[in-house]
Amino acid sequence: MNNHRSISYRTFSAMFLLACALLLTLVKPAYAASTGWLVNPQHPPLQVQLELTGQFNPQQKAVEAVLSVQLENDWKTYWRSPGEGGVSPSLQWENSTNISDVQWHWPAPKRYPLLGVDTLGYKGVVHFPMTFFVEDITKPATLEGTLTMSSCTNICVLTDYQIYLNFTPDAVPFSQEAMHKYNQGMSAVPAVVDTTKDTHVLNNARAHWHATASELTIQVNNSVGWNQPDLFVDDPSGQLEDVIFSKPNIQINGEQLTATVSASSWIGDIELLNKTLHVTVVDKNISAELVVTTSNQPITTEKSSLWSIIAVALLGGLILNIMPCVLPVLGMKLSSVLTAHGLEKKQIRRQFIASAAGIMVSFWIIAAFLLTLKLSGQALGWGIQFQSPYFIAIMIGITVLFAANMLGLFEIQLSSGMQTWLATRGDQSYLGHFLQGMFATLLATPCSAPFLGTAVAFALGASTVELFAIFTALAIGMALPWLAIAAFPGLAQCLPKPGKWMNTVKTIFGLLILATSFWLLSLLAIFIGTLATVITGLLLVITLLYLLGMKQGKKAVILVSAILTFSFASALIIGSVTSDSWATPLPEDHAWQPLQVKDISSHVNMGKVVFVNVTADWCITCKANKIGVLLQQPVYGALQAADVVPMEGDWTVPSDYVTEFLQSNGQFGVPFNMVYGPNAPQGIPLPTILSTEQVMKAIEHARG
Repeated sequence: MNNHRSISYRTFSAMFLLACALLLTLVKPAYAASTGWLVNPQHPPLQVQLELTGQFNPQQKAVEAVLSVQLENDWKTYWRSPGEGGVSPSLQWENSTNISDVQWHWPAPKRYPLLGVDTLGYKGVVHFPMTFFVEDITKPATLEGTLTMSSCTNICVLTDYQIYLNFTPDAVPFSQEAMHKYNQGMSAVPAVVDTTKDTHVLNNARAHWHATASELTIQVNNSVGWNQPDLFVDDPSGQLEDVIFSKPNIQINGEQLTATVSASSWIGDIELLNKTLHVTVVDKNISAELVVTTSNQPITTEKSSLWSIIAVALLGGLILNIMPCVLPVLGMKLSSVLTAHGLEKKQIRRQFIASAAGIMVSFWIIAAFLLTLKLSGQALGWGIQFQSPYFIAIMIGITVLFAANMLGLFEIQLSSGMQTWLATRGDQSYLGHFLQGMFATLLATPCSAPFLGTAVAFALGASTVELFAIFTALAIGMALPWLAIAAFPGLAQCLPKPGKWMNTVKTIFGLLILATSFWLLSLLAIFIGTLATVITGLLLVITLLYLLGMKQGKKAVILVSAILTFSFASALIIGSVTSDSWATPLPEDHAWQPLQVKDISSHVNMGKVVFVNVTADWCITCKANKIGVLLQQPVYGALQAADVVPMEGDWTVPSDYVTEFLQSNGQFGVPFNMVYGPNAPQGIPLPTILSTEQVMKAIEHARG
């Protein structure tokens, strides 16, 4: 009997254990979601604990965790970029299974001086939120590896902790305590913000790299003002891990913060031009991470720079009057002055104020257009309206009408009642003078005058108020000659009296404006094709000849056609026969390579010089630079040398790639030329209007 009972008991126990084993195979295991507090006996002041929160994202295959670090007394650990000393925490997880990536989230650090060096990190208790990315969220995963923590007081200790977590991502029990720690950590992690959008309190972030001084100048605005800000610069990608950024020298001017940071490296010289850096800004109620790209565009404080840039804008606008783009409207200007002879000073003053007002309004329209593009995130630049075929077509129509009017091909006849109404209200030509001012401004935009690029670049990177202030200064600068005559009307009385000779002058300048029309028409070829452009040009010629016939008769049409045909044919024949005697023909253009920024450093590392020319077909200054300098000796021969690589960026039509290159160098218009070489890997920017001496000097300096 006892034996029977014993056998029955053993049989029951075996069956029970078998049932439990079968049950365990059918139910998903719930593994431990925490390592517990880990302490290394060799360094007890530091304890760590890794916990899973139980939260996961099935779409991203992401599991949330938190690494808690507890430090006693004055011991501290480090941020992802420890500063001038220390080692950032790291986790080696290569032995893990079903884990594809481990991502750290870094709370904003504090600054701790240590033995004369500046370190960045944490004291007390810190929670590092972490994200584990898995390959399959339904299969068991094992996180196995070594956590290395650096901690310091007046000495520094590297401590290793063995990490082991075995879990199934979609079966981890939710932990209220771990989730609280995770949220605590995430609330201290700076949010990455786009400072180009005015919706954030931090905006207009810029960074300038000064290679000679190895200094980085960072500027950012805070719409709610600053208290006691601090700023940390680093590169989380690790490409600049050898670069150490010093404690910033911060200056506050109203809403604007300007920080100067020294950069150094134990490996020697460093180059930070056109590099993407992360700038963590910490202040009262603010913890944000800004992503900036460095440029060589100087940054100055708001108080000093705005007024100096306004002065530069005034000068740049004044110089626009003598640029070749404005030459076609000189006839209208001259005509305005000549017709003012004999008028009352009051009328002369009003006419020229009307012209100046036209210039002002045009610049404000351009500023509003650029502001609209800026707010919409589109490309910005001086003269970019010429990248639009619709704008070019409108300009062709305007120039043709002005030319036809100056050539006397048509007149606008008003009714006697309208003429009487206008006569009782002053000179009826005020509107015409206003339109002349607007027209002169629009034709000036394909030209980049000296000082203009600096003013426009600052304006497009500044606030809305500053943008309009600078464009107003540009307008005043261009309108100064008109305002001078308005201020001293007696100047107009010093010119010769009107006579028949005025008709000859008007005809000459009318033909110049007509030539501008055909130049603008040629710009349409890239949009509508050569054939359509030629057909449009023929129709334009026929229309003008028709108007001439209506005004002067058939004989005038036949005579003008014969003169034009004979003159054109004679010019071709004489030019081809005598060109060697009276002029040196332009050589064949350089074999320009398309602009490829990534290839520049490769060429430089091979000991070559790279000459970058950013141009556009509609840019008159670009054409002048090419014909007057780049295709002339000795520059032509220098660019043909075996160790020189000519690169060209075409901005005739919108190009995000070329725009990004321009803006990365603090430029918002063409022409733009840069010379790179072994002795100038960061590049040597050339002035807007090139000279042979400047180009040759830059090439030789870059070559070293």
